[in-house]
Amino acid sequence: MNWKDWFSGDRPSEQTAEAWLPMLEARSGHSRQEAVEALGELRAPAALPGLLARVNDWVPQVRWAAGIAVQRFLADDRLATWPAALPALADVLRGQRADHGPLLTTIADFLLAPGRIEQLSDARTRLPPVVGRWLDTAEWRISPKAERTALLSARLRGADIVAARWALERIEDLPGGLARSALWLTACDSPTGPVRAHALRRLCDTTPELGTATAQRLALDPRGGVRDVALAFLRRSSGTDLVRVTAESQLQAQALDHAPHSGVPAFVLLAQVDPASTTSRAERLLAMADGVQPKAPLRAVALEHLIRASVDDRQQHWLCRALGDTSPRVQRIAAEAVGRGAPGLSPAELWPLVMAHGSAVALRRGLRMSRSWGLWTQFGELLELARRPLPEGGVDALINAFERWEVSTRRGVSAPGEPQAAQLRDQWRMSSPVLPPALRASLSFALTTCGLLPAR
Repeated sequence: MNWKDWFSGDRPSEQTAEAWLPMLEARSGHSRQEAVEALGELRAPAALPGLLARVNDWVPQVRWAAGIAVQRFLADDRLATWPAALPALADVLRGQRADHGPLLTTIADFLLAPGRIEQLSDARTRLPPVVGRWLDTAEWRISPKAERTALLSARLRGADIVAARWALERIEDLPGGLARSALWLTACDSPTGPVRAHALRRLCDTTPELGTATAQRLALDPRGGVRDVALAFLRRSSGTDLVRVTAESQLQAQALDHAPHSGVPAFVLLAQVDPASTTSRAERLLAMADGVQPKAPLRAVALEHLIRASVDDRQQHWLCRALGDTSPRVQRIAAEAVGRGAPGLSPAELWPLVMAHGSAVALRRGLRMSRSWGLWTQFGELLELARRPLPEGGVDALINAFERWEVSTRRGVSAPGEPQAAQLRDQWRMSSPVLPPALRASLSFALTTCGLLPAR
């Protein structure tokens, strides 16, 4: 008796592709192998994705049978089945149960042959990245040198950063400086910042004349890494004057609405080439009338500079300005500055600004800034907030702040001196009834432990 008769009791009654397909996922390796062999003989188009998946099966015999079955589809009469099945190659490319290199090379040689590769053009835009990159590498391997420039150019313009970096590495392998310079120039328009930065650096090194014009254009790039490369080259060639004029024109009141990237690259570049005027420039931008007020990203970088560059009352002024801004992005500048060590706002300054926004996000930001106060000042302010109306979601934010405060007391703290201790006890008597019972109990224990409340 054949061994399959012992282990394949679940063999389908009909020997059709539709009947065999479910068997590719059978628990028995014998059943999967039999299904693979049957589907390989039938060469049904719907079976190819499942057969590709079985190429990385955990049973060696199934893997071997799947490799043979897949090769039966490497024929022109089955070429139309490959575009839809290519995504299944992702598991084979990632698989490590066996060396799939020979099979993958055979598949690539078949698909990328002249007359067949054109049928993959539509499908390549929808492939998993790992499959698309595998095709790029295989196509590079078999492409004539005359066609390699076009192959790299297409990858440099794409959004896949891994494919673009792969193309950058291959540019150096091309003969002829003119072809390489043309590709560096193409890569300078890549949608990916690191690719633009690397391409600009190589273009400036290999073709300085072309690099100067490109560096002037990319000196106001939104990515800092690209701007740094452009500015470093322009400084060496004394070519910063034109870029400076362009940046200053973008920050004019009448041009702000149309400034690229809200004028942020222009402001940052001017801060690098003319740091002495940055403070006055930032103040001038923030002093503009509401009709031409800079957009939130530019207000954020201007206020960040002013907070860093100011001290004492002036710094507090800009912190208040940032926290009271209508944009959450600008408000974060104030919270981040306090987190870095800037003196925080007093409770009388902080809470009116925070509450004016009427959102739980703004309240959380204010609670985070309040951590710069002393431990007992924080607690007193939290008790006061417990009796105030809060925006939707604000109660949860306040409870989290109380819980975080209670955890901080576990390191060992002492009760404050009088009259602050008496004031806190009065606040506790008024505010504790509105707190959740579990929170009230944990806080009461902490206050008793540190000596603020008498032991019962």
